[in-house]
Amino acid sequence: MKLCVVWVCSIGLSLLLCCPADAATPLPDLGGNAFATLTPEKEKQIGDVMMRQTRASLPMVNDPLLDEYLNNLGNGMVAKAEGVRFPFQFYWVNDKNINAFATLGGHIVSNTGTLAVADSESEFASVMSHEIVHVTQRHIARSVEARSQSAPLTLASLLGSIILATVNPEAGMAGIMASQGMAQQSAINFTRSNEQEADRIGIQLLANAGFDPYAMPEFFNKLSERTRFSNTQLAFLYTHPLSQARISDSRVRAQQFQQRFVPDSTDFPLIQARIWARYQLDNEGAIAHFQKKMASPGGNTKANHYGLALALYDKKDYAAAEQLLSKLRSEDDKNLFYLDAMTDVYISTNRVDKALEMLEQQYLLRPNNQIITLNYANAAMQGKSYRLALHLLRNLLYYKNDNFLAYEMLVDAYKGLNDMARYYEARSDLYYQLANYPKAIDDINVALNQLTQDDQLESRRLEAKKKQLQTEFSRLKKLN
Repeated sequence: MKLCVVWVCSIGLSLLLCCPADAATPLPDLGGNAFATLTPEKEKQIGDVMMRQTRASLPMVNDPLLDEYLNNLGNGMVAKAEGVRFPFQFYWVNDKNINAFATLGGHIVSNTGTLAVADSESEFASVMSHEIVHVTQRHIARSVEARSQSAPLTLASLLGSIILATVNPEAGMAGIMASQGMAQQSAINFTRSNEQEADRIGIQLLANAGFDPYAMPEFFNKLSERTRFSNTQLAFLYTHPLSQARISDSRVRAQQFQQRFVPDSTDFPLIQARIWARYQLDNEGAIAHFQKKMASPGGNTKANHYGLALALYDKKDYAAAEQLLSKLRSEDDKNLFYLDAMTDVYISTNRVDKALEMLEQQYLLRPNNQIITLNYANAAMQGKSYRLALHLLRNLLYYKNDNFLAYEMLVDAYKGLNDMARYYEARSDLYYQLANYPKAIDDINVALNQLTQDDQLESRRLEAKKKQLQTEFSRLKKLN
C-alpha cells in the first residue's frame, strides 16, 4: 500500500491535541506547575499530547507494514521489561539519519535510517531497548521535573525543545543552551548519567527479549566509526552522547552474557528492503542497489527480490514488478509484504476486482490485521465500493483509534458517498490527529450546518463533540 509519509508543518505549539474525539482521555487537573510532580497518570496524559504535537511537526511514516513490525518488536521487548506503567506505542519518522528518541508516556520514535544501517535485527533492537529503558526508569519524567523546579516550564517550551532538537539536533541543542543556560546544562548532565543506566538495563532487556546483548556495543562502535573522520556529528549522538568509555562499559556489560547466534526474524530483511526502496534511496538508486545485491554472492534472497519489485513498481514497470511478486507469492501466498505490493500492482493495472478477491480471502482469515484491512479498504475505494470501505475502516478504528491512514481514507469514503456532514466530521477527526484543534472545531461547525431539521439526534451528538473539543482545548492552553 503506497500511502506512507505525512509531512505536516508545525501549526504552533499552543495548538495541541489530547486524543481522538471518540476515545478521549480527560486531561489531568494539574494546577500550579504542571510538571513539578509527574505521576505515571499525568506522564501518560501529557505524553499523549506531546506525541500528537510531534506527529504534526515531523515527517511521520504512516506505513502499515512498518508500523506493524515496529510495534510488534517494541512491545515484545516491553513485555520483558520491568517498571512498565502504561502501554507503549512506537512510530517512524522518514529521515535517512540515524536517530531515535522517547517522549513522556511510552511514545518511542525511530528514524527509518536507523533500521536501514543496522547489520542485524539485534542492533536495531538495541536502540529500541535503550529508549524503552529511558521511559521505564522515568529518565525523561525526572528530567522534566528537575527543569520545572529550576525555571518555569510550560508544555509549549518543553515541546519546542524536543521538536527542534529532533528536526535539527545541532541547532536545537544550541538553541536550548542559549535560552536556558546553566539550568539546561544541569539537565544535559543528568541525561548523560542516565545514558549509562539505559545501556546497562537495556543490555539486560535485550537478552531477556531473546536478542543478542553484544549488539549494543557493536552498534555503538559503528556510530563511533562513522564520526571518527567527520566534522559532522550524527543526530543520534547529540541527544545520546557517546564516549569511548561508554562503548567500553557497554562491551564489558555485554560480556556478562554468553555469546550466542541470534538469527534475524523473517520480517527484518523485508522491512529493511522496504525502507531502502521507499525511504532511503531514490527510484533509480533503489533499482541499482537491489540489482547489485542480487548479483553478489548470497544476494539472491527473497528480501532483495521484494525490494527490487517495490523499486520497479515505483518506476511504473508494473509487469516486471508483478513477475517478481508472483514468484514470491507462489512460495508464500499469506506473506503480507507480498500481498501489500501485489494489491498496488492490481490497482495500478485496473484489476481492482482481482485485488478485492485476494484481500477478501485474507480478511476472512485475519479480520483485525491493519495491513490487510487498509489494503482491502483502499481497493474498495478504488472500486467505488465506499460502504464496504467505511465498514472496514470503522472496525479498524474501533480497536486502533489513532490510525492516521484510516482517518484519511474515511474522509475520502464519505466524500465519495456525498455524505457531507460525515465528511466534515471525519475531516475534523483527521485534524484532531494532526494536533490542529481550531480546524477540528471549525469542521464540526461545518458538519452541523450540513444537517437538516430532521437530524436532531445527529445535531446533539455533534454539539456534544464540539463542546468536548472546546473544553479540552481550553484546558490545554492553560498549560502554556
